[in-house]
Amino acid sequence: MASAGTFGFRLEGREGKEEIEGLREVQKALNKFSDATRKEMKSTHLKAAEIVVGASKRFVPIKTGALAQSIRPAAVMSGGRVKVGSASVPYAGPIHFGWPARRIKPQPFGYVALDTRRGEVSRLYEKRMAVLMFKYDLSNR
Repeated sequence: MASAGTFGFRLEGREGKEEIEGLREVQKALNKFSDATRKEMKSTHLKAAEIVVGASKRFVPIKTGALAQSIRPAAVMSGGRVKVGSASVPYAGPIHFGWPARRIKPQPFGYVALDTRRGEVSRLYEKRMAVLMFKYDLSNR
């Protein structure tokens, strides 16, 4: 039996995370500023997560609608997150990643949503980084 956290996989070898070139450097530079300034990126992370949440709801399998209603955005200083499931929707993981022992095939609606909105998320970060780099004169560092 696999240990916790190793049950998920990514179809077609595609990564689940979107890496934005230069984002870490901008975040490191922003860490030198006040908390209010650092929170500017957190709002961008939340907007990015909201983009993926909207797309996820189009691809999620619907039986009662509870799974779709449990999809929500979240953000921390370092990135955006899409959370799925809750105490009343504990089956979110098995639906998304599958559960071979129970003959549940994966329906990776979250990955499909990210794949369809990857460009939009990248453009959001590119615009925000350009604004912050100009605002705080980070291009010379």
